[in-house]
Amino acid sequence: MKMNAILAAMILLAAASFADSLNQADKWFAYSDKADGGSSTISLAPANETIDGKESMVLTIKGEVTTKFKYGYVGLATTPDDETMKALKSASGIKFKVRGDGNNYRLRLETSDVKDYNFNGVTFATTKGKVTEVVLPYAKASQENWGTPKKFKAENLGKISIHTVGQPIASYELKIFDFQVIK
Repeated sequence: MKMNAILAAMILLAAASFADSLNQADKWFAYSDKADGGSSTISLAPANETIDGKESMVLTIKGEVTTKFKYGYVGLATTPDDETMKALKSASGIKFKVRGDGNNYRLRLETSDVKDYNFNGVTFATTKGKVTEVVLPYAKASQENWGTPKKFKAENLGKISIHTVGQPIASYELKIFDFQVIK
């Protein structure tokens, strides 16, 4: 009986370890259009928060998207560790929650075979102040209507990013939390 309890604890620890890897603040970084000559801004503020009665590590991004660079943008991204990447590549999708601001965003599955930044993913709408779950089964991942078409292949996954959609955006604020893989 003790062996079964130890085995169950090890399985729970491994699952928690994976779940925590995408939910660790130090795994995420912010980016903007400044390298392209733009002036869009983003601040990334990770913190433990209680949302809908559950405490989670929450990534809050806020700022503005300008048109100094014609296609102004900001976003945040992660390059998952080896264990998380292995789990993502064998998964059937990814999901997470957001508390929105009424703007649209795009979850991007960044793969090594896409060279023009038109990554497969999903665009999702948010409702100001409301929690929404974003679910992306890999089979439903698609590109936007520009660039070179490439079908999503999980084995080429390198990063996950969340990117603003449209410009200008005078003000945005998005809270992102509770990342999970879909088996």
